[in-house]
Amino acid sequence: MPRDIPVGNGNLLINFDSDYQIRDVYFPFVGQENHSKGAPFRFGVWVDERCSWMGPEWEKDLRYHDDSLTTNVYLKNEVLGLELNCTDVVDIDSNTFIRKIKVTNLKDEERQVRLFFSHDFHLYGNDIGDTAYFDPRTDSIIHYKANRYFLINCCTSEKCGVDHYAC
Repeated sequence: MPRDIPVGNGNLLINFDSDYQIRDVYFPFVGQENHSKGAPFRFGVWVDERCSWMGPEWEKDLRYHDDSLTTNVYLKNEVLGLELNCTDVVDIDSNTFIRKIKVTNLKDEERQVRLFFSHDFHLYGNDIGDTAYFDPRTDSIIHYKANRYFLINCCTSEKCGVDHYAC
């Protein structure tokens, strides 16, 4: 399956599919250790008591910012009345993947919007022995096996930390 808008730094490579789902997580050797094995890491929203994962019902424009390896992704769902502008980058010096999301409410009333991320790690290329837990010190989810650790966290303008999770 073709991959759109990859971001990386030589040690960490993140590939997306055409629905803006992460499909490949290579680390520390690009092309060798795929910690997702091509399984989708889904991204979705919850608003007005409805959940919608990125897919065909979303209008998508996946591209890079000019002269950079930073993504410039536009997502719109007319039915939900939401527009998302996303920027993804892998830090050049540290093996850190960063995603910034700006949510625009296209309806006239104030609404609560929640963002959801699912991770389907296959550490070292297989799912046997993968472990995930919530770390209360960092309010994050940590996935690990042997010598591979992936910390997943999020921040809003008000606070940092994962609010809800299921392992």
